[in-house]
Amino acid sequence: MHLGSELFESATGTQMEHIVYKETTQLYTSVATGELAFALGSSATAGPLQRANKLRFLAAAAPQRVAAFPDVPTVSESGGPKGFEVIGWNAIAVPKGLPPSVTEKIKRDIEKGLAEPDVLEKFKSFGYEPFPTTRPQFDQFVANETTRFTDVIRKANVSLD
Repeated sequence: MHLGSELFESATGTQMEHIVYKETTQLYTSVATGELAFALGSSATAGPLQRANKLRFLAAAAPQRVAAFPDVPTVSESGGPKGFEVIGWNAIAVPKGLPPSVTEKIKRDIEKGLAEPDVLEKFKSFGYEPFPTTRPQFDQFVANETTRFTDVIRKANVSLD
């Protein structure tokens, strides 16, 4: 969640010390024991500790409250930057040049699986929501995320090494 923290710093004009952990469990254990004051993380990885009352969610970095944690206000509701949002997302990639009929079958099968009640319930328990899109919608989403984070990445001097 390094980029999310950098975005928060940029949006609030604050500066934080970033401490890198190899495992998210170590990160949240450090928050739970008071070694760290806070962490920006996902509801899927921190949710079990929150449900076990080992740590407390202060705010959701989302445009609206997360269904799995309805009592947790958004960053905006908590007095933070209006519209502050950091989401994690995953995409299914296929080899370039795969026939469109195969690509569409894979997409339909994934959407069908994501619509299954037990899958939806599991997603909800993590605080996740599937968001199937068309290719143009996904391309626009990626372009928007790229635009949103380009200056943050440059300012923070983030690199892939």
